[in-house]
Amino acid sequence: MGVAERLRELLPGRVCGVAMDIDGTLTEERRRGSFRISLEAIGAIRRLEDSGVRVMLVTGNSAYVVAGVARYLGASGPHVAENGCIIYQSGVVKSVCRLSARPAARLVEDELGGLVTPSWQNPCRRHDYAFIAGDEGVAERIKALLESRGLGWVKVSHSGYAIHLRPSDASKGRGLLHALRLAGLDPGCVIAVGDSGMDSEMLDAGVVLAAVGNAEEELRRVAHLVLPGRSGESVKILVDALFEAGLVESGERG
Repeated sequence: MGVAERLRELLPGRVCGVAMDIDGTLTEERRRGSFRISLEAIGAIRRLEDSGVRVMLVTGNSAYVVAGVARYLGASGPHVAENGCIIYQSGVVKSVCRLSARPAARLVEDELGGLVTPSWQNPCRRHDYAFIAGDEGVAERIKALLESRGLGWVKVSHSGYAIHLRPSDASKGRGLLHALRLAGLDPGCVIAVGDSGMDSEMLDAGVVLAAVGNAEEELRRVAHLVLPGRSGESVKILVDALFEAGLVESGERG
């Protein structure tokens, strides 16, 4: 069965929004240190927006990075930053997480500073803090450290790009649901696409979830649809299939 046929099965009618992760999804490839956004993905986003479909970014990046990327991509949002803790729309930054992993981040810097490098975005963050580590096994050492200091409520997750320290109420699904409510969109007409196990949280928003072709196995297992291609190429394939399936009408705005 082709992608367009599968999308017709999954979606009851026209698509009103598409939620997209950034790193590993909109980029040319999925590996740490690769940040070149795919030209195919850019074209796909603009094609959707020109047809009246909202594109929302759902990412672990800080709100300021999301704001900049969204502006130049032409994605209208609302957007989700810090793995579900921040909603950004039209210059307004809103926290939807009550807790912050800042104390855990400070502890990790103090105790494991020789093993991890804080993300340059950390000074701009409120809830979710990221670290770069050469060895993914460091995540287990971080978990053990936090448990020993009474910070076991902090979630330690690896996106493939960075290790994220997140408060217990952080979730991409929860953040996406807030964004959809703000936009007045029904989750039933939204499709989300990602590349990592952390993106599986978007299922909790009640959307259809697609995985790029080179996604982590954890996401591939639970996604409604695994796309052909890789990263940004997969995003283009998804968008082309939405138009082919008649789920988006070309030129709706015009």
